[in-house]
Amino acid sequence: MGTELSQRASDWIIIVSLAAGTLVVLARFFNAQRVPDFLKFPWQSRADEFAISFSAGKLALNADRILILSAWIFFPVLVTALKMEGDANLIIQYDWASYFRILLLGGLYLILKLLVASAVGYAFEREEDLWQGQNLALAHFSWLSLGGGLLAFVFHFLPASPLYFYILLVLFILLALLFLFRVLSFCLRQGFSPSYIFLYICALEIIPLVYLYNLV
Repeated sequence: MGTELSQRASDWIIIVSLAAGTLVVLARFFNAQRVPDFLKFPWQSRADEFAISFSAGKLALNADRILILSAWIFFPVLVTALKMEGDANLIIQYDWASYFRILLLGGLYLILKLLVASAVGYAFEREEDLWQGQNLALAHFSWLSLGGGLLAFVFHFLPASPLYFYILLVLFILLALLFLFRVLSFCLRQGFSPSYIFLYICALEIIPLVYLYNLV
């Protein structure tokens, strides 16, 4: 009975995963090469170049923006797995209401981050640089949400183990460190002062994400 209840409580994970996968296929339909490039970009030497150009250009539907949408709706699957810390019984605490709460908070986080970056860029006349920095952040967020969410989906159907939580946590930390290194490198190349870089990373990247994780 407990196993059946646990499976029924997690039906939303299957539905959301199918929706996210469908969007990835749609993105490949828009640009067949862009999706494979996206999947392997974090580990390549030219990752900065790819990430800075991610979702750039006119406000029109393209493969990058479909990938962002897919990552956004898949993001709660990864967050839920991290919050459960390998305890499968906790799945009954996460239902559709929890999913939409995490989805809404994640969406607000992304929108507010873009708005703040745009306002700061306008105030300091560095709009293009700040937008490129946000493109870099969106590329890493999308990859982490899709890659980590896929692992969380697979782990959900395996026997419960704390090991899965640590695998996801290591992936999260590794990609976060790569992202911070690339943001730091980008800011230094653009000539930002160390104090500005510190303020940018803390105010727009680290603190909002930590707050969001604790909030959900």
